[in-house]
Amino acid sequence: MFKVEGKPLVIAPRFRPLFDSIFYRNRDRVNVIAPTQDGKSMTIAAAVVLVAFSESERFTIVAPSERKASIIMGEVIEFATQNKVVASQLELDSTNTLDRLRRERSKRQITFKNGGGVQTLTLDARNQKNAFKSAMGFGSKNIIADEAGLIDDPLWSTVMRMIGGDFKGEKRRKILIKIGNPFFRNHFHRSSNDERYLRIEHNYLDSINDYDNGYYGYTPEYVEEMREEAFFDVFYECEFPKEDLIDDKGFRQLITTDDLHISEEGKVKPVGNLLKVGVDIGGGGDYNTYIGRWQNIGKVLYKVKSDDTMGNVGTIRELLEAYPELNDSDINIDDIGIGRGVRDRCHELGIMVTGVAAGSTENVDTLKYANIKAQCSWLTRQWIRQGKYLEEYELNYKSVWEQCLWIKYKTNSDKQLIIEPKIELKKKKGKSPDFYEGLMLSFYEPPYIGF
Repeated sequence: MFKVEGKPLVIAPRFRPLFDSIFYRNRDRVNVIAPTQDGKSMTIAAAVVLVAFSESERFTIVAPSERKASIIMGEVIEFATQNKVVASQLELDSTNTLDRLRRERSKRQITFKNGGGVQTLTLDARNQKNAFKSAMGFGSKNIIADEAGLIDDPLWSTVMRMIGGDFKGEKRRKILIKIGNPFFRNHFHRSSNDERYLRIEHNYLDSINDYDNGYYGYTPEYVEEMREEAFFDVFYECEFPKEDLIDDKGFRQLITTDDLHISEEGKVKPVGNLLKVGVDIGGGGDYNTYIGRWQNIGKVLYKVKSDDTMGNVGTIRELLEAYPELNDSDINIDDIGIGRGVRDRCHELGIMVTGVAAGSTENVDTLKYANIKAQCSWLTRQWIRQGKYLEEYELNYKSVWEQCLWIKYKTNSDKQLIIEPKIELKKKKGKSPDFYEGLMLSFYEPPYIGF
C-alpha cells in the first residue's frame, strides 16, 4: 500500500510489535526503546495513517521540539499523499492542495473526510509556560510521544492529563505509546520498568539481524563507524545511563581520569608542525591561556592574567615568530568580550587570526551538536581518548588539565549535544576552565572558502 524509495514498505520483524500496537490498539500503554534513525518514524507513520484513514481515529504526535514533531508528521504526509485511495479522503481546500501538502510536509495537522486525522503538539521545556498552556488545551484519545524521554517530568504530567480518565472506559480504548532513546532516568525510565506497559525494546544487534535476513536495518560497518559518536550507548545500545554517571540535571562527564594521558615536561616530543593554537581570553581575574596542539600532544604555550588588549596582540606576534610554520589563521581566539577586541586589533594589524564564537553554529553539524562549543568539546574528547598527550603544567601544585574533568554534557530536546553552561560550572568550581577552553578552541575549523 505504501512505498519507501520506490519499493513496497515491508515492516521489519523488530518493528512489527510497534506497528501492531498502533494498528490494532490492543494494549493501553506501550513503551518502546529502539535505536535512532532505524525506522521508528516510518513504522509509526504507516500505522497511524491506516487507522486514521479507515477508522475515523485521531492521533496526537507529542514531541519535545518542533523539529522532532515534524519528523513523524513528514512521514505521515508522505504516506497519506502517495496512495491515491488514501489521498482522495484528505480534507483539502484551495490553499492546501495535495501537491502543496506533498511539497511542504510541514503541516501540524491533517484531517480525513471521515473525521480521522493526525496533529502534532510540541512540549518544549525551554518555553515551559506556553507548553503547559498548549497541552492543557488538547484532549486526545490516541497519543504517540516521540522522543518521550526528552520530555521532562513536569511537562509529561500534562500529557497524562490530556488523556484523562480510565483507559478502558470507552468502546474503543485509549492508547498511550511512548517511543524514544534512554537519555535520562525520568518518567521514560520508570515506564520501561512498569508492568502496565507493553515494553518493546531492541538495540543495534536486532537491527543488524534483520538486515542480515533481508530487511531494512543497520550494517555492521555502520555501527562500528558510530561507536565514537556521542551517546552511542543511548542511540545504539539503548541503555539508560547508570545513576552514578549522570547528575540531577542529566549531565554526564565528558572526559574521565582514565581518558587523560599526562606527560612530564619534555618527555613526549611533538610530532610534526604546530597545528593549532587555541586562545581563551579571560576577564575578571581569569587567565588568558594559549594552548598549542600538535599531532600527538597539547601544551600550555603561555598564560597571563591581563585585560590588556595590546599585550595579547604582542603575545600572538611572538608566537608567530617562534613557530614560523604556523599560519595566523590557525590561531583561534574566543570571539566574546575582551577576546573580540583582541581579534579586531589583530585584524587591523593584518594578523588574520580566527575568531570563534562558541555559541555560534558556523560550520557545525547541527544534527549532532548545538553549537561550536559542543562540537569542539566532543572533538577534544575524541582526540584525548585516541591516546594523545597533554604536557603537565601546574598552578598552585595542581595540574591545569584537571579542568578537563569538570566538563559535562547532555542532549537537548532536538537530540543535540550541549555542554553545561560556564556560569553553572563557575558556581561550582569558583573559576573558569581557562586551560580546557584554550585546548577546546584549538579544534575549531572555519568554513572552507573555495575559488
